[in-house]
Amino acid sequence: MDRLSRFYPDPVVTFSVLLLTTMGFLSVLSVKVSPGLLYGFDIQDLRKPLLFLFSTFIGLFIMSAIAFFVDYRKLNNQKVVYTLVGISLFMLFVVLVKKIVLGKSVERWLFGTSVQPSELSKLIVIVFIAYYVARKGAIDKLRFFGWAIFVVVAHSLFLFLQPDKGMAIFILFLAWTMLWMGGASPRVYIPVGGIFFVLGAFMLFSGGDYVYRRFSAWYDPIRDSFGSGYQVVQAMLAFMNGGLLGQGYGKGLQKLGPLTQADTDYVLATIGEELGLPGILFLFTLYIILIKRLVRMAREVVDVFGKLIVAGITLNILFSVIINVMMAVNILPPKGIPLPFVSYGVSNLLVNFLALGLVGAVYKRQSRHTLLSDRIHPL
Repeated sequence: MDRLSRFYPDPVVTFSVLLLTTMGFLSVLSVKVSPGLLYGFDIQDLRKPLLFLFSTFIGLFIMSAIAFFVDYRKLNNQKVVYTLVGISLFMLFVVLVKKIVLGKSVERWLFGTSVQPSELSKLIVIVFIAYYVARKGAIDKLRFFGWAIFVVVAHSLFLFLQPDKGMAIFILFLAWTMLWMGGASPRVYIPVGGIFFVLGAFMLFSGGDYVYRRFSAWYDPIRDSFGSGYQVVQAMLAFMNGGLLGQGYGKGLQKLGPLTQADTDYVLATIGEELGLPGILFLFTLYIILIKRLVRMAREVVDVFGKLIVAGITLNILFSVIINVMMAVNILPPKGIPLPFVSYGVSNLLVNFLALGLVGAVYKRQSRHTLLSDRIHPL
């Protein structure tokens, strides 16, 4: 642990993330390489596992570098924050233009299928809300939060038009939760919650027959098991095949074709089929350790701006885990919210490492502040 503390201010966070990404790498390796042992190995099968591994090493470097060399307080600046907001909205706008020019019905990538701006937008919204609440103080009137509502809604609408309804609603909920945690008056966060709820409901239920089919697949996936309910049914079969102890690593059947998102949105089903209940419980234990540690770090931060950054990033990871798990077991309708550090996806993986680097920067600065205070005011 002492060696890990040289890499990141909190070694427990580093250790839990290393184990999570190891599970993610092994899952991607199982999905992409194991079938080749049956159908013939192709060197291209190694592309995704190696890209996941390379992205992990790059992410760990980014996390460590930001934690030790970046002064997070420089983000608490109007020009910096609004520049980040502008970059975020511009990237989402470019994705929308790309969708229109190419005539696609869905487009979520900035370049090919390797850069998804929505992941970075979540982090920028977290920093923006932290800045706004810290600068405004105890927000007790709705008009004081009006500009922030506009920025959050603008992000949400751009995502809705991609369309990525799940992420659009996710950002609304994340922003509202941060407002509530920032100590805003009920006269503010209740009406803001109402505005976000109405907008989120409109986004969720717009789309006519497509939305009806998605909800039908959630309510009764067997009814259209080869159509809208296909992925849900295949995920359930994966958990059933795994049983209590699992089929064994690399021996899952659903990843061979039926479960087409076995290493991304439904990676939990792959883990459940191959590693069974012990594998799932181990995964949940790692997330509990990570989130509990992040909560403790947030509590130790005195600076409101830093505290809200850590809290927002913690909530992002927590909500992502909860939504992905509930989706995988069909408690929620299917929606592409990846499992942090485990689901394959370069954008999501790197942004999560970037976020933890920012948490480390806040915590390291806070640790220095605490140590200095103890020296000046010894007990």
